[in-house]
Amino acid sequence: MKITFLGTGAGSTAGSRRFKAGILVEGKEGKIVLDFGSGINMRLEDMRVVPDAVFITHLHIDHFSGIFDHLVRRQIDRVPELKVFSPPGFSEVLRVYQKTNNISAQVMEDHLPSGKIGDLEVYSLEACHKIYAVSYIITDGKRRVLYSGDTLEPCDTVLREISGVDLVIHEASCLENCKEWGHTSVKEAINLFRNPVLTHVPAQLEGEVENSVKGKALLAKDGLSLDV
Repeated sequence: MKITFLGTGAGSTAGSRRFKAGILVEGKEGKIVLDFGSGINMRLEDMRVVPDAVFITHLHIDHFSGIFDHLVRRQIDRVPELKVFSPPGFSEVLRVYQKTNNISAQVMEDHLPSGKIGDLEVYSLEACHKIYAVSYIITDGKRRVLYSGDTLEPCDTVLREISGVDLVIHEASCLENCKEWGHTSVKEAINLFRNPVLTHVPAQLEGEVENSVKGKALLAKDGLSLDV
């Protein structure tokens, strides 16, 4: 699997150095995007990549707001309909946009979304956020990746999956204490996980986060690619 970080900013990030949440996962036969915050559509267009499916972790706006521009682009380019896997609620938001825009998507909602796209299999587990949210496990049959989405750690459902995972991609929305907002701090993430890749970081805290990591994690930046 090849993983490319399209957007690594938290909801509170400022400026354009870090777009909002979005990760491209490419297998030999399938391409998926995990979350689709603002700016992700532009990253994909720059890369000339058209994903087969999107898996949304939850319905906070910084995790799906970029998808509507992408749906417009697909209509213009006459690209096949996008598959969108999401917890319940996305289709309701889509219908509002469809009142004034000629866009469509094949939406599959479930409390625990799952799907198989080419050689990529994706399933989910309930996360521990302020609103209902899921984390995703992605596998190509050889390697397994956990993407936390937004979650407050320690989250038992997430921690139970760690033993069989090759890579943990975890949010790190603040330096020390984000519990009030249902998020995990940098300090908590590096204490709980071995060599995680940290994302969902406020751009304005980037320097302080880099100093806090000190070789215990990889701080993702927009454009980072990893082969797993």
